[in-house]
Amino acid sequence: MVELVVVGVAAFLTSILSAVAGLGGGVILLLVIAQFVAPTTAIPIQGAIQLVSNGSRAAILRRSITWPVVGWSSVLLLPGSLLGVALATSIPEDAVRVALAGFVLVLAWRPQWLKLTPGTRVAEHSGPMLLGLGAATGLLNSTVGASGPVTSPFFKAVTATHVAFVATAAATQVAAHTAKLVAFTTGGWNIADHLSIIGVGIAGVVVGSWVGTRLMGRLSTKHLDAVFKLVLTSLAIRLLITAAL
Repeated sequence: MVELVVVGVAAFLTSILSAVAGLGGGVILLLVIAQFVAPTTAIPIQGAIQLVSNGSRAAILRRSITWPVVGWSSVLLLPGSLLGVALATSIPEDAVRVALAGFVLVLAWRPQWLKLTPGTRVAEHSGPMLLGLGAATGLLNSTVGASGPVTSPFFKAVTATHVAFVATAAATQVAAHTAKLVAFTTGGWNIADHLSIIGVGIAGVVVGSWVGTRLMGRLSTKHLDAVFKLVLTSLAIRLLITAAL
């Protein structure tokens, strides 16, 4: 019961954070879930919740989606996800916890290390580039639970406007989370065993998104960024302690 309450509140608050400041609320939600279950269980649970979150955003902005980008980047999503699940489930759970915590600490304090810069002629070679980007998205989503910090610059480079970027990124994440769920299900994960926590999380992100859109422009993003770093760091350290015990 405590687990459901904590995850529901976290889903609500992180969804507000994402809507107001565009920060990685999904990563915080993943870390919260990982406090209660193994990372290889937390990642698909978070994926199911984020599937709904990104799906609603994509539906609202559907007219701005750049569909060729979504199509090219989806081709190798499933192979990348299957490889990621194979890697994540073949090493000890504590090693996955350490890898996840390390990724999150870098995301919080040195995000520039994760941001690859696309070349100036990326638009001319967007097809092959997006194939590789899809494979990388699948791999990262299935191992550390997030790919946005690495892939966002490339999606920005091949979309015409900010709205098109947001819409297209949401649509690609719908495909990515779907591929991740298929890959984890193939690896033995059963969504039926986690319907209660997924349902609570979905309710939280839906309500949080609604509240967050009405708070946009009213809260200081500088302060939210500080809170983001503090929460990520605290949860990552707790994950490291769990791995060490």
